[in-house]
Amino acid sequence: MSWPPSTQEGYLPYFLLFSSFTAITYSLVTYLSPILCLKQFSGPRAPPKTTLLAHVYGVKNVYIALIRFYAAYNIHNRPLYDLGIASFAGILFLYLGECFVWRTIRFREAVMAFVPVGLAFVWMVGQRGWYVGA
Repeated sequence: MSWPPSTQEGYLPYFLLFSSFTAITYSLVTYLSPILCLKQFSGPRAPPKTTLLAHVYGVKNVYIALIRFYAAYNIHNRPLYDLGIASFAGILFLYLGECFVWRTIRFREAVMAFVPVGLAFVWMVGQRGWYVGA
């Protein structure tokens, strides 16, 4: 495992590393300043802001970070690549549900997740054949 990944693999591994770094950073914030990180939950049916809720999101982000980190360094491994796609699909599903079903967040807060996660999902699905074959 070389640091950073080879540029011969394209830019997707770098994006996955960046995404992993941001996920682990947010996870740390959920433990250092738990109530502040729940600011996005401001919809009409938002849950009470508790440290437990923040910590649950923090743990979720640790798992997301680990999946994306391993996918970045094993970009040609089909199961890890598919887990990377699933990590973005899961976040899209989470925020779509929070915004439109449970209404715990407003659209203006959710759009900050929809855009980068949606683009990453499309990028990974579109490049799947090149990285892992058909």
